Amino acid sequence: MAADERGIHDDERAGGPPLPDLDDVAAIDVAAVEREEAAAARRLSSIEAGRRKAGLMGAAAAGAMLGLRDIYEGPPKDDDVVEVSEAPGEPGDIDRDGISGSVDGVDFRSQPGGDDPMP
Repeated sequence: MAADERGIHDDERAGGPPLPDLDDVAAIDVAAVEREEAAAARRLSSIEAGRRKAGLMGAAAAGAMLGLRDIYEGPPKDDDVVEVSEAPGEPGDIDRDGISGSVDGVDFRSQPGGDDPMP
């Protein structure tokens, strides 16, 4: 991005929007963008099918039906599952205290720092 003598960058001269920060680009949820693109492609395909079958009125009817569906069903729901695990009290410091527990009736214990002798 070169600036001329007035300090105007190439993208500003072209009238385009400024380039996004790299932090903003890294925060984009690619899966969500792909889902939105797929949904837009399905809507466009439905309208095009209506246009092929019944011309302009078919396209208008397909668009109206999609609008009614969106109003009736509401906004699409995000089906991501969020798991939250809570335990009473403060979490232990396994680096200082080690860790112990039992899995399927088998007890285990680990000393802090990985100094367990091999059994």
